[in-house]
Amino acid sequence: MRIHRFAIATLALVGLAACAKDKSGHSTGATVPPLAYVRYLNAVGDTLPLDFRAIDQIEFSQPFLAVPFRGIGLGNYQGYQAGSRKIRVFPNSTDLATTSSILVDTTLSLTAGTYYTVVHTGFARSGQAPKQGLRVLTDALPTPSGAVALRIINAAPTTGTVDLYITSAAADPLPAAPTFAGVSYGQVVAYTNLTPGAFVVRGYAAGNRTTELFANAAPLAPTTVISGNTYVGGADAAGTVFTAVLYDAAVLGSSARVNAGTGVNTTPKVVYWIDKGPPGIAP
Repeated sequence: MRIHRFAIATLALVGLAACAKDKSGHSTGATVPPLAYVRYLNAVGDTLPLDFRAIDQIEFSQPFLAVPFRGIGLGNYQGYQAGSRKIRVFPNSTDLATTSSILVDTTLSLTAGTYYTVVHTGFARSGQAPKQGLRVLTDALPTPSGAVALRIINAAPTTGTVDLYITSAAADPLPAAPTFAGVSYGQVVAYTNLTPGAFVVRGYAAGNRTTELFANAAPLAPTTVISGNTYVGGADAAGTVFTAVLYDAAVLGSSARVNAGTGVNTTPKVVYWIDKGPPGIAP
C-alpha cells in the first residue's frame, strides 16, 4: 500500500512539473525559442472589444482577447516567438458572423529581445476616416537616472492636434508655453525626463489656451511593493518609464461608448501605461 501511494505521489509531482509555466505563460516542456515582447493597445472607439491573434502558431503567441477601447491586452508585454508572424484582429463577440469579420490581416516582423507597442487606431465603421489599422512602435526603453521618463502618443483622430502642458496639479497656472506644442494625430513624442513627483498632462486645441480638453494625472507608485511585478512604478518613483496615450471620446451610439460609471469615455483622455518599473524591481 505504501509503495502504491508513493507511486501516485511521484506521478503527481511529475504531472505538476510538466505543467510548470515559464514567464511567457507557456509550458516549460517545450524549448523556449528567441522571443520578442509585444503589447497591444486598443484606440478604436467605435466598435466592440477586439481580439489580437497570431494565426501561424499557438505556442509562444499569446493572444490578446476582448481588449476594450482604451484597454491593453493582458496588462503589458507578452513573449512572442521572434520572426515573421501572421497577425489578425477580430471583433470580440459570441456572434459567429461578427467574429468572422477580419479588421486587420497583416504580418509583423519581430526581432528577438526587442519590445514592441502595437497601437490600434482609427475607425472600424465603414466610410469613416481614418480607417482603423495598426501602428507598430519599436520601444527603446530608457533607463532614466533619478528621473521619470515620459513618452506621448496621440491616438485620437477626432481630438486632433493639441498643445500639451505638464503641471504638478490640474489647478496650477499654465506655463507660458506648452511643454509639447502641436502634437498631431499619430505623432509620437520621444521619451522626455521629468523630475519625480505628481504631474498632470493637460490638453488644449493647438493655439488655444482657454478651453481645456482634458487634464489627467499620472498614477503614483503604490505604497506597498508587489513582489515579482516588473511594472510597479509611478510618477514619484525615479526610474519609472511611462507611455501616455491620448484617446478620443468613444463614438456616440457605438458599443465602445460608456456614458456613466467606471470607464466612462465620453471625453478625450490621457491614459498612462508603465513601460518599465524602477531599478531593483525585478521579475
